[in-house]
Amino acid sequence: MVVLEAFASPFAHVLHTNYAASAVESQTIHTLLASPCDELSKLAEEIGRVQETLDRLISRQTLLKTQVDAHLALISPFRRLPREIISEIFIQCLPTDRNPTRSLTEAPLLLTMISKDLRELALSTPQLWTNIHVYLPHCSLNGQVDVDEMEALVQRRREGIEAWLARSRCLPLSISVHLSGYGRLTGSDSASYISFLECIVSFAPRWKRIQLHLSPFFVNLLNTLVNDLKPEDVPWLESVEIFYNSGVENGRASAGVYPSYTGNNKPLLPLSDLIVRAPSLQSFAVHHHSQNLHQLQLPWSNLTDLTMQSGRGDSRLTLDQTMHVLTSSPNLSTCTLGVMLTSIDSGFQVPDDIPLNSLRALSLYFSLPPGADDDIPASEVENRFHSLFSVIRAPLLTKLAFIAKGFEFRRGLDYIPFKPLLKRSRSKLEELYLSCPLKSRNILLDCLRALPTVTSIFLESYSPAESSAIRTMDDIFVRHLTLTEDDLTPVCPRLKKLVLSECKHVSEEALVSFAQSRSDSALRCASGEIARLKLLDVRFPRARPEYSTKSNADLLSIIDQLYTEGVVLSWKYLATEIPLTTPIPDSPWEGLPTSPYSGWNPEYLSQHIRD
Repeated sequence: MVVLEAFASPFAHVLHTNYAASAVESQTIHTLLASPCDELSKLAEEIGRVQETLDRLISRQTLLKTQVDAHLALISPFRRLPREIISEIFIQCLPTDRNPTRSLTEAPLLLTMISKDLRELALSTPQLWTNIHVYLPHCSLNGQVDVDEMEALVQRRREGIEAWLARSRCLPLSISVHLSGYGRLTGSDSASYISFLECIVSFAPRWKRIQLHLSPFFVNLLNTLVNDLKPEDVPWLESVEIFYNSGVENGRASAGVYPSYTGNNKPLLPLSDLIVRAPSLQSFAVHHHSQNLHQLQLPWSNLTDLTMQSGRGDSRLTLDQTMHVLTSSPNLSTCTLGVMLTSIDSGFQVPDDIPLNSLRALSLYFSLPPGADDDIPASEVENRFHSLFSVIRAPLLTKLAFIAKGFEFRRGLDYIPFKPLLKRSRSKLEELYLSCPLKSRNILLDCLRALPTVTSIFLESYSPAESSAIRTMDDIFVRHLTLTEDDLTPVCPRLKKLVLSECKHVSEEALVSFAQSRSDSALRCASGEIARLKLLDVRFPRARPEYSTKSNADLLSIIDQLYTEGVVLSWKYLATEIPLTTPIPDSPWEGLPTSPYSGWNPEYLSQHIRD
């Protein structure tokens, strides 16, 4: 490398070293630097003049640009748009998969910060203010949150809701309320929450969709507040969704004390008197309840969407109750039920056919009676599955979720229980959510081979406890999905999205090979109708590997290349949980499924995977 010098110097060989010049050499250096120092001074003056000129030009440019932009704004096409068009643009900015929040980073509040005129337009557009999600933390008995501070927060939240919904004028409303906490309410703390719920109830004549996430304390309080309401007071109520709080919220231990509810102390269903007689009710959903709701006198024939799902086996519908609910609800479009595989009651007349001609999405969560696994033979369990799936007929069914897991199913299944349903319905299934222990890999593969039209799959399969050597999801299984020169007709040829949970025995290399075989570059060389893979989402119950080796680095390079071709590989590894320091969070999005895998529920396939 050649080092350029500003001027010739006899000291070049000692520059940038620790060499100390002698007295004679110091005099020589002063003489040598006289001319360069004069040049430096002149250059500094010249740079100052140039910098002054540059600053003047930049200032002039900024002034001109400001004036030009201001004049161009006068002829902006946007300013010539009618106010009605701008309002419609604003309305299209609202989230479509949930209610908007009180966050300034999203519509509608974000739209009020553009300009004074547009703020006035946004505030005067009723359609922007018909939907809202509100979360309220709870000051519990643990004393970690100041009571006066919480009282002021609840009051501000109530005033904000009143102002928000008042802008909607007389339009129907969609409201989701998440009340956290399990401590008992006392004194002013109780009064502030009562005032908040009274605010929500005051808009009942305009309720269209209401979602409530409540603890039992708030359930009883809400029922008291709506005691005087009549069905005619909620003429627009179409959808009701209720979540009973469990002992953990969003992965955090709930504050306060959550007493056990047994016998007659079980919390009542909120709004129960209104729900059963609401004239326009079409959608009803209740989650994590502790009651059996089959006797609830809902307008079954009017329902298009129904969810009755509890994590408690004894609160799930029995087989005959399930058949009764399905028979009474012929117009369902989506249905999610928790079913306990009891024997059919002797007095129940099993129907020969349950036609559900409008049903498009069916999710069933199965459990056995407590302690029944040792008493019920496997053949009897199969008969009970068959008694249900052999009578349901759903020709339009495109989404199916089958969940049968837990200790009671530790023996595993050696068949696919819902095959009779698919055979009777002759439907073209597009989305499958399967979570159950299977006794062999071939059972799973046979199931998927029978679904040539499926495009989205969520698999959560694990080995039965009695045989830990059985592996249903491993590299061999993935190879059956992989397009190769030797196999040009892989399982699930139309598969676009694959989600695998608990991949204990699947390697990253096998998954990458599968994704590569279903990418654009590979399919251009293939024959037949093989769909391009869009998403491969995998959760590994192991630590993240080190990507320092060459083979792992090559994997990362391939993943990056697949991403450029439109194939998204999302891999999640086991991570150490970091304890949160905030005992009770308060975020506009709290209570919403901010994670696409929240709960790992069947709705993931339809709500979070889009074409």
